[in-house]
Amino acid sequence: MLTHLYINNIALIDELNLDFDAGLNVLSGETGAGKSIIVDSLNLVLGERADRELIKAGQEKAKVEATFDIKNHVNIVHVLEKNKVETMIDELVLSRELGTSGKNICRANGSLITLSVLKEISDCLVDIHGQHEHQTLLHSKNHMGFLDRYGSEKIVPILKKVKSLFHEYSSIKKSIGLLCGDENERERNLELLRFQIDEITNSNLKDGEEEDLTLEKKRLYAAEKIIDVFSKSYDGLFEGQEDNFAILDKFKDIINLFASIGDIDEKYVKIHERLNEAYYMMEETGMDIRSLKDEFFYDPDALLETESRLNEINNLKRKYGKDISEINEYLVRSETEYQRLVNAEEQLEDLTHKLNLTTDQLFSASMDLSLERKMTAKIFERALLKELNDLGMKDAEFEVYFSTIPKKDDAEFSINGLDKVEFYITLNLGQPLKPLAKVASGGEISRIMLAFKNILGNTDEILTNVFDEIDSGISGSIANVVANKLSSIAKKRQVICVTHLAQIAAYADLNFLIKKYVEDGNTVTSTYPLDYQGKVEEIARLAGGTNTELSIKHAKEMIEEAFN
Repeated sequence: MLTHLYINNIALIDELNLDFDAGLNVLSGETGAGKSIIVDSLNLVLGERADRELIKAGQEKAKVEATFDIKNHVNIVHVLEKNKVETMIDELVLSRELGTSGKNICRANGSLITLSVLKEISDCLVDIHGQHEHQTLLHSKNHMGFLDRYGSEKIVPILKKVKSLFHEYSSIKKSIGLLCGDENERERNLELLRFQIDEITNSNLKDGEEEDLTLEKKRLYAAEKIIDVFSKSYDGLFEGQEDNFAILDKFKDIINLFASIGDIDEKYVKIHERLNEAYYMMEETGMDIRSLKDEFFYDPDALLETESRLNEINNLKRKYGKDISEINEYLVRSETEYQRLVNAEEQLEDLTHKLNLTTDQLFSASMDLSLERKMTAKIFERALLKELNDLGMKDAEFEVYFSTIPKKDDAEFSINGLDKVEFYITLNLGQPLKPLAKVASGGEISRIMLAFKNILGNTDEILTNVFDEIDSGISGSIANVVANKLSSIAKKRQVICVTHLAQIAAYADLNFLIKKYVEDGNTVTSTYPLDYQGKVEEIARLAGGTNTELSIKHAKEMIEEAFN
């Protein structure tokens, strides 16, 4: 339920905090005091169209915040999780900020959300009945659900069967589609897969091959330089070049020099030994260079073959994966898919047989569901008309319209069967029935919704109901009926009602007075809860306009009668 409403800079309201309770919450006040501002503010935070004219004059922005106790709400957590909104234990805070520039900032539990997400969340929480359109019963897409909940004892078991068969039906159709599509598409896929498999298989790719080829290509491109380095290095070590001496020969001379002074100092002996080691290492390295030189062979054709093979691998990479490993993985998948399609004909025959059986069962169950809905609809129609009659709408006619169900071969199945349902109504004798959303005044809409809420009882998933203008054009005994029915609904779910009728105010579990006054040259609207004495005085005012001893006594009698 709605536990708290905070309003800032909306119309005549500077700042307002309202704490609501379970049961029937009634807001009343003088005409023009600003009762509609409360409902406008609530509509704003529930995601309805925003009008910048709502922002208090002289202010840059306005804000409304609504706090809900959701511990008894089954579906709202799923909606929050679907929209990635952080959930808090048993509480949901929705807020909306509106700026004069037109900027909207919507939040749920502090998380930024879009306006459409705000609307989706709030649609699970509150119905506002009046001149506004934030009411689930006015949307035809919801009508079948209301009818199913009304006749849930008989409808739900059949509906569960339909849902189960529909999931099976959809699964089989999906399998058929994934299996091969039509025959021409299957042949095209087989031909493409065969080409891809042959292309990869014939290429005979090996792990690490690309790296080896890249190194070989680099080596072949530098062949001339490599040969030159080998030759000069070997000649420099062993043979010398033109006027230059051989390095090893000169190094040998140095070794001999140090050998001649070895008997003078031990340090010279160690240098001699290290020079000998270096000589033998250089000599061995020179032999390795000669071997590399003798083994090195440059073949221009080998370079062309290497480049051709690398081009082949790059071509395969562009088609099938970023490296050889991914290409081979693609090959495995393609071979698996190829085999699946080759065997598809046999599987398709089996799936088609299953689909035909499931279609027969689904169509039969959908027809049973439709029949049960239509029988429930007749009871539903009579129950609603009785409620409307009690509420003073004696000329009303109401009917649940069903679309024509097609033949089995043309049926478009859904999780809810084959029916399309919409509520039609007329309130005036001799006038044609029209969709529920097209009925006339806010007061009439509110009373129609009140009738719906009464017959739907505990099956209604919306736990907070706001009635605005429900008392428009009614008085006397009808006012007592409306008050009694509001009280009846309030025993099962929260009701917030804006009224000018004393009868409704008398039934309230919590009364609020909306008052307009002038402060520092500005007109301001404020709202505050009433104690028992305040409630008595407000009911006396609503009933007769003056707080005389007689009117006070009458007000107390009305309260006593309401709670007995």
